[in-house]
Amino acid sequence: MGERTYEGLMQEAKRLRDAGKLPKQPTKEQLIDFAYGNTKIENPKMTREIATRAVTKLLEDQEK
Repeated sequence: MGERTYEGLMQEAKRLRDAGKLPKQPTKEQLIDFAYGNTKIENPKMTREIATRAVTKLLEDQEK
């Protein structure tokens, strides 16, 4: 693997994605983790269950 800098890690991630070894779109679990983590910083009442429901609804709405 390349050097352990941010730029090096980004290059490696792009190489893996381009080689088809990483998904081009975030998974549902990644979206839930992102929504939960970012919202929890601002709102201590946030739960993973709330984030899961919100992401599920968002994905369902996008399919329509």
